[in-house]
Amino acid sequence: MNRRSLLVTVVAVVGVVLLAACGGVFWLARADGGQERDCAAQVAAEEAKVRTDRRWTAQDVPGIGEYAEIHWQVDHPSSACSRAPGPTDSTYQGVVRLAPADAHALAAAYDWAPVTDFPPPLAVWPGLSAYVPPEVRWRRSPAYDAGARASVQFDPDRALLLFTAAD
Repeated sequence: MNRRSLLVTVVAVVGVVLLAACGGVFWLARADGGQERDCAAQVAAEEAKVRTDRRWTAQDVPGIGEYAEIHWQVDHPSSACSRAPGPTDSTYQGVVRLAPADAHALAAAYDWAPVTDFPPPLAVWPGLSAYVPPEVRWRRSPAYDAGARASVQFDPDRALLLFTAAD
């Protein structure tokens, strides 16, 4: 084999290796984008889901007692699909129909003032709005919010509580 054929062979091998490497990088990048799209779709489905399980207790939302009914959702304000290290924040909102005795006890335990701000400090998420009657009259208690993990709005007449909590 002469020098010229050796040079052509080396150049051809290097070219094939470079093409294979570039193709592998493009394949990985495309596969990665697919995983991110799948993750984003899973997060969107997770956020849209209205849950009714009894995850929330008086440790999370003081005064809710043995509630009659709950509907809640989760939101991931940060990028839940990020591969960067660090916490993934989650925010939760729930609409709770309290037992009458628990509603009376909660109403008596704190000073509740009518919410006059518009929009209210805690706006009901669209997925939960069907569980809040239009005639609801929210009240807030700064003392409650100061001592709890969750922020709440409460309608004692309807025994209805709206909470927002974050991880």
